[in-house]
Amino acid sequence: MGSKERYHWQAQNVKVSGVDDMVLLSKINEDAITDNLKKRFMDDFIFTYIGSVLISVNPFKQLPYFTDREVELYQGAAQYENPPHIYALADTMYRNMMIDNENQCVIISGESGAGKQSLPNTS
Repeated sequence: MGSKERYHWQAQNVKVSGVDDMVLLSKINEDAITDNLKKRFMDDFIFTYIGSVLISVNPFKQLPYFTDREVELYQGAAQYENPPHIYALADTMYRNMMIDNENQCVIISGESGAGKQSLPNTS
């Protein structure tokens, strides 16, 4: 198997839009959070962390975020090694469950019709 392509926060020519993790915002208030999510949404970055919480904004269109490339990129990687993604959260939970024998709980919330069920079935 060839080497995995990895994102790195210091990589050249990586498009940046807002901040990946909103704990890094200089001011944490409703306007700053909303502005950051809007910037990222406008550039098709639908996933954003706020600490260990993942926020996903429904793009209302198909985006190439759920391919075999993403599975490979996030599998076994540390949470902050790649841009925010549901696969990073899932991989971290899986490893905690299997390696550390820790119970895991996921809360998925949102308005009716917000797209909570639209993640592809990868089994």
